[in-house]
Amino acid sequence: MKKLRFQIRTWNRAKKLEKCVRRMAEEVKKLGKEDECVIFVIDNYSDDETPKVLKKLQKEIPFLVTWRYPRWCKQTENLTIPQDVWNKVSAQFVWFFGDDDLLLKDGLSLVWRVLSSEEAEDIAFISVGQSLLTPHSFKIYHGTVWEFMNLMGYNQFAGWITGTIWNTELCEEPLRLLFASKEELEKEEEYKEFYSVYFRTAFIHVLLLIHFCAHFPAVVIDYPIVEPMEVGDLETAERWEMENVGWRYFLFAKALKIMYDKGILEEKLKPGFFKYLEHNLWDRFLSEMIASRIGIYKRNPRPDEGWEIIRGIADIIDNPTIAKEIKITVELARALCDEYQWIKEQIEALEGKSLPMGEEKVKKELEKRKESIYQTLLSAGNEIVKPLFEKGWAGKGYKK
Repeated sequence: MKKLRFQIRTWNRAKKLEKCVRRMAEEVKKLGKEDECVIFVIDNYSDDETPKVLKKLQKEIPFLVTWRYPRWCKQTENLTIPQDVWNKVSAQFVWFFGDDDLLLKDGLSLVWRVLSSEEAEDIAFISVGQSLLTPHSFKIYHGTVWEFMNLMGYNQFAGWITGTIWNTELCEEPLRLLFASKEELEKEEEYKEFYSVYFRTAFIHVLLLIHFCAHFPAVVIDYPIVEPMEVGDLETAERWEMENVGWRYFLFAKALKIMYDKGILEEKLKPGFFKYLEHNLWDRFLSEMIASRIGIYKRNPRPDEGWEIIRGIADIIDNPTIAKEIKITVELARALCDEYQWIKEQIEALEGKSLPMGEEKVKKELEKRKESIYQTLLSAGNEIVKPLFEKGWAGKGYKK
């Protein structure tokens, strides 16, 4: 068994993938850990130059193993890997990596310090720092999965897959389920109702981590270790829209509420759990609901269920004041959006008709009210997405 497996799921990103893999290999060779590491690339049926690139890299990197899936799968579909392939890449720790992300210079040496420590066998999960999420404290912290999620926010601690390293023994159950087939999942009678929800969300791995490993030991390496090759690029945005990832964020919050109602979450979450970069996650949701109802966002408009999902966040937060603010804001925004939609329908029904003077006056009043509501909602939407926090964590609130 190796000490560390880098694991990459890729699709049609040949050039970025090559940069990603080469960077990893450089760091492994620099440490002289070729015999203790393996780079495992799962090709999700790419139809670009990916197969050729991987074939070339295999000739140069002896510790690179690849597997090509026989068909393309959505992000929410598990890629079931044959056991003989798993045997080739068996490792104590697995570091998931995006195919468009980079391991920074000397980043592996910091991680290796933790992996080779005396307590490494007892560490279930390691969160490594993303270079753009500043400020960094340049320290290493020990706690539990639950503590760090509430301190840092679930997204910075575990949401970005490239920032996550898992102990394959202590996290055996969530890792098994991440790669189980649909048929295998359907046989899991005890947890089937949860999995049917989890695997529709944008953060399957976070939910499984909470479900099985919430109180397990965790480490945060708050140094700049990894970074995305690009931020806000059109190609990534298009992929997100194609698979409606934005709505799957909502479903993540819905899953948390179900976990709490069913007793999987044994206590309510700190407001800090919902820190999403510089914002509160519920504010991001509110802005999306408003934008999709006043015509700013049309491609994947958020269903009405979104209002209830945001309201559900208030039910699982342990701060009564913030919970109350969320509920009030949701109800006010929803009422205004509903009124805007109703007025819009009334105006559209009157369009193209020859109206008596009285009805024409009513139409103008409706148009005036519609514009007033539009400006109010637009202003509210812009206000709630103003940055509230620094992107980085930098050890704030850590007391050990």
